[in-house]
Amino acid sequence: MPALAATGTSPVIEDILAWVRDVMGDMRRPYGIDHVALALACRDNNGRVVCSNSLGVLKPSAFYTDEGAARLEAFLDDVRFADPGDDAQIVAALLSLGDVAYELGLPRAA
Repeated sequence: MPALAATGTSPVIEDILAWVRDVMGDMRRPYGIDHVALALACRDNNGRVVCSNSLGVLKPSAFYTDEGAARLEAFLDDVRFADPGDDAQIVAALLSLGDVAYELGLPRAA
């Protein structure tokens, strides 16, 4: 994992934001359901999870404003506090609630 900047937007945040934006571009938005949930974890060089967090359910626009970067920065603060070492890895999962609704074949609401 690249070194985390003490302040300001770090390359790690920029990389995560770019990945989230790329993945969101392929998501379905049936019936206007466009919310996503992002979960993050940090593992040390032994694969042990040293911290994890969910950013909750957000509108995609959060990842194009300071809100998304601020939430990621808060997670990285937890990573810094956990001090996982230089070979740490951040893993992420992004869930599209629209994709879930589409796959479930939910009927339109009244």
